[in-house]
Amino acid sequence: MLILRNLRRRPLRTALSVLGVAIGIAAIVAFHAVGRGFRASIDRYLSDSGAQMLVVNKTMKDPAFSRVRAEEQEFIRSHPEVEHLSRANLTIASPRGLVGSPRITALVVFGRTPGDRLLDKYRPGLRGRLLEAPGEVLVGSIAAEDLKLDVGSTLELFGRKLAVVGVYTTAVPWERVGVIVSNDVVSDVLRLTDGSIYMGFIYLKTGTDGKALKAAAEAKFPHLEVMKTEEFTMFYDQLEYIDWFVWIVSIVSVAVGGLGVLNTLLMSVSERTREIGTLRAVGWSQARVLRMILGEGTAVSLLGGLAGLVFGVIGAEVLVRWAPRGFLGTQYAPLLFAEAMAVALGLGFLGALYPAWKAGRLRPIEALRYE
Repeated sequence: MLILRNLRRRPLRTALSVLGVAIGIAAIVAFHAVGRGFRASIDRYLSDSGAQMLVVNKTMKDPAFSRVRAEEQEFIRSHPEVEHLSRANLTIASPRGLVGSPRITALVVFGRTPGDRLLDKYRPGLRGRLLEAPGEVLVGSIAAEDLKLDVGSTLELFGRKLAVVGVYTTAVPWERVGVIVSNDVVSDVLRLTDGSIYMGFIYLKTGTDGKALKAAAEAKFPHLEVMKTEEFTMFYDQLEYIDWFVWIVSIVSVAVGGLGVLNTLLMSVSERTREIGTLRAVGWSQARVLRMILGEGTAVSLLGGLAGLVFGVIGAEVLVRWAPRGFLGTQYAPLLFAEAMAVALGLGFLGALYPAWKAGRLRPIEALRYE
């Protein structure tokens, strides 16, 4: 009770310290929720394909620029462990000039082979039918809504008029802000005249694990990387850069909150020097005084941490809605909230450590003489 009474003496100062901690914790929760949501969406995009492995060109830092040549595809396709290889391409188109008043800022264009196994993932919830010819297009549900398209409409894309034969929906937000066209269309746009693709989805035969395939393909083509689908998000550095950015922003925000706690408690100790001297004079030990100040810091950080969790969730949802439509999502987990609260409590402890040490060292006689 004494700790809470001390904090209520300067309610505005205490509130500002709590707010400083809350902002730091909110930054951790919001940015990590969005970052983990983006990673989870990529994992979901790949796992929903049903493929066990992928092949990309590892010399390209950005997977969108990866190129797997026709002869490399054929080598993989003919390997004894491989049941099927699905060819995939990817590019981005601007929605400007298209029908409607789109809220989306970019249209993700997926290249697929008509009738290919990779298209089966779009059957659940599909309105219309799957891609069967080069002059057709499947449209994601968000893109269809913004561009005012439906089955039977015509979409003019890359100077071609494509018949909308289906509208699909998936659990991946940025996949719904896209269209699926024939690989031939994307190859023409990207000038891939040699039959190259940006990525191959590999379906293994039952009872195989792909280790022999990986060894053979990478030995013959050292620039290729054959990996399990769940390894993709750990392979490319761009996703690591996102994590580093998130941590840098979080650390800066948390440092500001820690300085707030430090400043608040230093001023509190300075103002209460005579009071602390009196407590020491009536028998309080240095350890008890130290625990009191540490307790005040912990209380501030606990309140700030709880408020930060709420602000973080709100901030993450606002960020997702403020970002280009459909491209970001969030993923919350108990571990994220636990990590954020651990940071908050650690922040309060470290911020209170010096003021507590300073208060504990006060000598009763000197403190009582303090004006």
